[in-house]
Amino acid sequence: MNERLLGAFQHVGVAVKDLATAARKFASVFGAVPDSEVIYDPEQQVRLQFMNLGGLRIELLEPAGEPSPLDGILKRGIAIYHVCHEIENLDAELARLSQSGVAIVSPPKPAVAFGGRRVAFVMCEGLMIELVER
Repeated sequence: MNERLLGAFQHVGVAVKDLATAARKFASVFGAVPDSEVIYDPEQQVRLQFMNLGGLRIELLEPAGEPSPLDGILKRGIAIYHVCHEIENLDAELARLSQSGVAIVSPPKPAVAFGGRRVAFVMCEGLMIELVER
């Protein structure tokens, strides 16, 4: 049985120290184009902007306060730190993942970047996955 458990791929999250500099560089070097305005999310303590990089949607994120969930990621020099999938029922998916031994890193909370739809982060074998409710 090859049942698809996660929904459609949404984006790749990239932690950056300076959002404006990173956006300019992705645009000038790779031809990436903005896919959103700069968004401030007080719940997540980040500023972010979506960019389209040859059909790949990337989310550039910079810390927007202290502490920020990006602090440790940036200190370790990690850039790409999560992939995001859209799902129908966030609570049911989190329950299923938890029963499977997947760690819930950040419980559901509304996200400004998604019009208040809830997001949660889980960790599976070193891969952080953001789940955004449709």
